[in-house]
Amino acid sequence: MGERAKVRSRKMVSEKIINSIIISSHGKIWDQLKNISFSNRIGNAYLFSGPPGCGKEFISIRFAQLLNCEQSQIEICGICASCIRFSNLQHENLNLIFPLPVVKGKLENGKNEIDKINLDLVNHAIKKKSKDPFFKIAIPKANRILIQSIRRLRKILYLKSHTSGRKMLLVFDSHLLNKGQGEAANAFLKILEEPPANTTIILVTDYAKLLQPTILSRCQKIDFSKLNNQFMEQWCKEKLVKDSHKSLLVGLSRGNIHRANALIEEPLEDLMQSISKLIQTTINNNPDHWRIFVNTYSQISKRNESKFFFHFYILKIWFQSANRLNKKIAHILHSTLFIDEMKRFNQTYPKTDFSSIIYEIEKLTSAISKNYFMPLVLLNFLLEVQRHIKK
Repeated sequence: MGERAKVRSRKMVSEKIINSIIISSHGKIWDQLKNISFSNRIGNAYLFSGPPGCGKEFISIRFAQLLNCEQSQIEICGICASCIRFSNLQHENLNLIFPLPVVKGKLENGKNEIDKINLDLVNHAIKKKSKDPFFKIAIPKANRILIQSIRRLRKILYLKSHTSGRKMLLVFDSHLLNKGQGEAANAFLKILEEPPANTTIILVTDYAKLLQPTILSRCQKIDFSKLNNQFMEQWCKEKLVKDSHKSLLVGLSRGNIHRANALIEEPLEDLMQSISKLIQTTINNNPDHWRIFVNTYSQISKRNESKFFFHFYILKIWFQSANRLNKKIAHILHSTLFIDEMKRFNQTYPKTDFSSIIYEIEKLTSAISKNYFMPLVLLNFLLEVQRHIKK
């Protein structure tokens, strides 16, 4: 066997192990879903809710695959024609709905808005999701589920089907049905009120409370918990993360598999250097550094929101960990290279108001969705942090 083949084989084995571990992490839920399949008492609509990156989307795809497996009602065989098409997310019974960008401007030749979106981008995201079930589909500038998506869906679901199996509709980030004027949510509610025959709908969301009560009342709710550190450590092992980096990655990801994936996309040494620089700029009153900070993160907030949120999320974790160190409460980041920086900070600023700083970080990240003038927001953030650390 050649070197490439060995690497590919190792990767496939690793992914199977990770998939098996995450199913066992949600063992009670998976047993419940298997019982539903075996009893053939399948509901019209389910709501999978829980913290970000806990594997809800993965389990929803596997449940859809199980309900269409040609060999078994209690285990996914993985080898029948249906299972193979589901593993590629190309099954005729599988319909995926997720946020897409709003395309403004005059439509030409009667084309639908969705037709103007770069479909290559969407297809690439679905293909990547099929290879990595923990990949988060995030189309640039997509912040809502479009009414056009629901209209197209209605045409598909109510058509008479000549295929065997059960139609499955998975709605990722379903809380974004309510964005805009809520027209997508209202259109979707009509589908729930008159569910198509032989169809199961699964709404997947991190924020169930943002869904309309009328939608919630029509779904069987299944609550997921975050992935524990034991799973994350096993995941690090299968991804060949260095032992010296495991504590840092587990501590920063906090049971979020999407964030863990993002962390290993770039060398952790580079990330730590960037975060240390961000911390020093935030806690030190240096006008030149502040000017660079404001200009840099103003641009990042426009061009790469996920990077913006990610950096300030880590900054938030750093301050929370420093606060725990100050109170002599253990935290996983205390076993990383950040510990010396935290000790120096606590010695220099012993009366820091950590709660207020955390609040300022959360207020800063929420400013993007409100279209505030980011240079002013960022400068005010730095001034407020200075006030709270020197209290």
